[in-house]
Amino acid sequence: MRRLFWVGILLCVATMATIDAAPKKQRNVSTARKEKETTQQRINNTNRKIKDNAAQTERSLAELQLIRGEIGAKEREIAATRVQVDSLNSVITTASDSITLLNDGLQSMLRTYINALRRFQGSQYATNILAYIFSSHTFTTAYSRLRYLREFADWRKRRVAEINTIRTRIETQRNRVAALQTERTTLLATLSSDQAVLMTRRNDTDRLVARLQADGRNLQAALAKEKKRLANINNEITRMLEQEERERKRRQQQQSATPPQKRKQKPSSTPPKKGNAPGRPASKPAKPTPNIDNSDPDAAMTSRFDRGKGTMVFPVPSPYRIVSNYGASAGKPFNTGIEIVCDGAPTARAIFEGTVSRIFQSETTGFYTVMVRHGAYISVYYNLRSLSVKAGAKVSAGQAVGTVAVDSRLQKPMLHFEIRKGSSTLNPSPWLR
Repeated sequence: MRRLFWVGILLCVATMATIDAAPKKQRNVSTARKEKETTQQRINNTNRKIKDNAAQTERSLAELQLIRGEIGAKEREIAATRVQVDSLNSVITTASDSITLLNDGLQSMLRTYINALRRFQGSQYATNILAYIFSSHTFTTAYSRLRYLREFADWRKRRVAEINTIRTRIETQRNRVAALQTERTTLLATLSSDQAVLMTRRNDTDRLVARLQADGRNLQAALAKEKKRLANINNEITRMLEQEERERKRRQQQQSATPPQKRKQKPSSTPPKKGNAPGRPASKPAKPTPNIDNSDPDAAMTSRFDRGKGTMVFPVPSPYRIVSNYGASAGKPFNTGIEIVCDGAPTARAIFEGTVSRIFQSETTGFYTVMVRHGAYISVYYNLRSLSVKAGAKVSAGQAVGTVAVDSRLQKPMLHFEIRKGSSTLNPSPWLR
């Protein structure tokens, strides 16, 4: 019995162990599967957040460029408004001085006119003009008195007309001064508003810069991407310029390799000089002509381009914003040109007369670039979605060369513009007005 008792107990224990073990094994597999799914979801969320943060950093960097461009445009507006205010102040001062002079002249004319009338009214003939005329002893005296009265009447009319004219001029000048003062008040209010907007945007810039600096790794990645983009632009333009230079040199070589036409030489009756006799060396050998590689295909055009510095039309019509200036600055890669966001018509236009030397399509963006040669100089219009000119065409200052494409980072039409001379890049801003 004892043995059966213990066998029963052992069977119960084994049964309970089996019952407990089976659910436990099933729960572990389910938990592992769920843990795996949860971990994968966390990994996906983390990767998504990393990509979102990187994209947000790029958007913030683009926003920073737009804000800085807006600040630059606002600074130009403020400077132009200040020039207008100074000009109005000068015109108001001149007009006020003119009013003072006109008033002085008017008072002098009035005094002269009043004194003349008083003298005439004090005369004994002022009330009896006919008696004054017919009291003359001779016809000549009568005629002289009549002529005097007519001349006096004409003088009075002229003087009254002059007085009225001056009064009208004074009134006109006063109205002009009042209008100028109103315009100046409006400009000063605009200036104050623009300065307030400028201060707000500068504060926005400071906050955005602080936020970008806080995310250092993504910022460095975004700057590296921007550096690569600018380097690609520079490499594409340089490659096209080198190709153009090779083609030009090849044409020059072909022209120099063409043999000149032989001319029939007439026999000379003059005997040869002793110094040039066969077998005797010349006294002064001719100097060899230097092989100069003239990199200036049109010196006259180069000179005109030089003289036009500071007066050339801007490559896009107003309004616009320069979102990236030439050169490098703190936290910004080197830019071989300037980048302009078009807030108005997205039209690129030639800054100066010249010839379209090359048109090519970008390998990275698929958009077009137009290069216009101005002698030794060349202007470059990069990021065009459509063209208005053909290679080899002559263009004039202000003529449209194409339509600016939308930049994917800024979501606005943006033109990359450069000026080069040979292999050197130049800051375009001093050349433009």
